[in-house]
Amino acid sequence: MQAENLNPDALPIQSAEKTLERAPDAYFFSTSTFKLVVMSICTLGIYNFYWFYKNWMLIRARTGQNMMPFWRAFFSPIWAFSCFEHINKSANEKNMPQSLPVLFLGGMYFVFQLLSRLPDPYWLVSILSFLFIIPANRLASSVNKEAIPDFINNERFSGWNWLAIVVGCLFHLMLLVSILLEAGLIGY
Repeated sequence: MQAENLNPDALPIQSAEKTLERAPDAYFFSTSTFKLVVMSICTLGIYNFYWFYKNWMLIRARTGQNMMPFWRAFFSPIWAFSCFEHINKSANEKNMPQSLPVLFLGGMYFVFQLLSRLPDPYWLVSILSFLFIIPANRLASSVNKEAIPDFINNERFSGWNWLAIVVGCLFHLMLLVSILLEAGLIGY
């Protein structure tokens, strides 16, 4: 028996090796455009807040900034500008030629979030706010791929994603029936 195995406080050699082999964390949370669109529509935009929350968590971990990711996600119409700027800055640091029109994307995201205050059924246009996250998501994915050569983008739908899709589709169906009933286009 070797002497290092007798020390109860010593870390096992295997776990130290696994720690060294651990893949570095992604710079940003990114997903496929298809998944972003499907999840945003099916969750009526709640996935957008999740996207911002995950990105603020990674930004805080990487930069060490004192921030509250939940509240930055909750107030994402205001903080979107800053999140998009972080993505731009990381792309510039990696000497990537792409950049985001931060003011346009952040401004349009803000406006589309305000549209959720419109009366029925016009507020539904606010669901399209994900359109202004797509360019940021794509650039975030490119930054991740540049920083981590074996980076695998979040493209698969998890069980929770499928549950959100089913519940969201049922909600959309009930919403459509409600709108058609109210408009008198279908009867009881």
